[in-house]
Order: sequence, then structure tokens, then C-alpha cells
Amino acid sequence: MWMLIRANDMGAQTGPSGARILAANPDSAERGDPWRWTVELDESAAEPLAAVTANDDHVSASSTRYEGNFTGVFQREAGEQIVMAGLTGEALVAAEDGPWKRWLRPGDTFIVEGEDPEAIRLSLTAGHSAVQVITLSPTRAKVLRWVP
Repeated sequence: MWMLIRANDMGAQTGPSGARILAANPDSAERGDPWRWTVELDESAAEPLAAVTANDDHVSASSTRYEGNFTGVFQREAGEQIVMAGLTGEALVAAEDGPWKRWLRPGDTFIVEGEDPEAIRLSLTAGHSAVQVITLSPTRAKVLRWVP
């Protein structure tokens, strides 16, 4: 499953740090599911930065910023979630062997999850483009599920 969140209403919410919330699992307490992770966008520095906070009992997280004319393929393993946060410029996110592709712009968040592994291509446009790629891996369950 994949989902693109355009800079939406959730981006108007701020976390304890004062940064804008791009995505969270779950996105509200009313969902009834226990909190697993939150991705926030900090725009207070010269360069925007997306940071992840995760419940270490259930999720391990790694995060890398990609800039400039970067093009690469990411392997999402079974049960993992990948969150791609648009920071500056534009980037194209596409299935390496499939028909779907989506443009990612500043404030947009692209979330990919599922039980089957898949390859995802990220292509940043020329110029000043940047995307934060966050990989969330389950530490207990076999599969992470996103509760939007």
C-alpha cells in the first residue's frame, strides 16, 4: 500500500517541539491504537529537516536526507514502512517495476507499507531539491500497519 499526503490539515498541527507534524501513526488519539511514530518538519533552521520520533519498544527508525540531483532505488522489506518527506524542490517517487508514480513537493509525505517487499525509485529534480527518507522497521510484530 502506498499513500501520498499533500501538505494537508495535519501539517497545521505542531508537536511538542513546535515542528509541523507531517504524519503519525496513529494520527489522533481517537483512533484507539497505541502510538508508534511521528514525523515532524522543522522549518526553523536555514534548511528544513524532517525528524522521526518512534516508540522504541515497537519500531526502529533510520533517516537519511537526499539532496540535489539524486536518483536511487530503495528496497522496502516485508513489514517495513518507508516515509518520504518533501523538504525543498520536487521529487518523483515511483514503483521500480510497477505503473504508479507520484510527485513529491515541500510538505508532502509519501508512505509505503505492505507485507511484500518492493523497490521504490526516488528521483530528485535538478537544482535545490531535498527529501528525507525514513525507514521504520518492526521490532516485535511481523508487519507495521499505518493507522492514518
